[in-house]
Amino acid sequence: MVDSTLIASVKKGENAAFKAMYQQCIGYVYSIVRRYVANESEHPDIIQEIFARIFLSVGAFDETKGEFKFWLRKVVINQCLQHYRQGKSHRLFLPLDGVPEIENGEALLMGQLSKPDIEYLLRQMPEGYRQVFMLAVIDEYDHKEIGELLGISPETSRSQLSRAKSWLRKHLLNNKQKILDSGF
Repeated sequence: MVDSTLIASVKKGENAAFKAMYQQCIGYVYSIVRRYVANESEHPDIIQEIFARIFLSVGAFDETKGEFKFWLRKVVINQCLQHYRQGKSHRLFLPLDGVPEIENGEALLMGQLSKPDIEYLLRQMPEGYRQVFMLAVIDEYDHKEIGELLGISPETSRSQLSRAKSWLRKHLLNNKQKILDSGF
């Protein structure tokens, strides 16, 4: 993604290096922001905050502790979560009752979803569910880490992940015909 020479140039404060790092990282950063923040109008501000944070803290990046991509991912996720902690977006934790178990036909339907379809469904998911789902399923954090990031207990994280999965099942089941009609 970003080589050590470019990182060293950014650490030295070279303007061309800032631009090069931005250009090399923006696609990756944007893909993470899209997963964590549903409101697209908030993306430019969050991305600006992320790059400010990256450029201010790149001096703390230590190649001996891991790859730049993983350090960058952590910065991006933390900034997206900070966005919610500051009350800039609404957090929703909704209870779900009576969500039916998934059947073989629905499993087949889920297997037919494309990446944009899945991203669309995730943007519709309540924020609290999506945050836990993304951290656990996509970014592979454990429930203890998720709890620390979100300021919730590991048990709440487990519960929110379960509810997120139930929300997805319910949404797919309720909209199965729409999904099939649209060509999935």
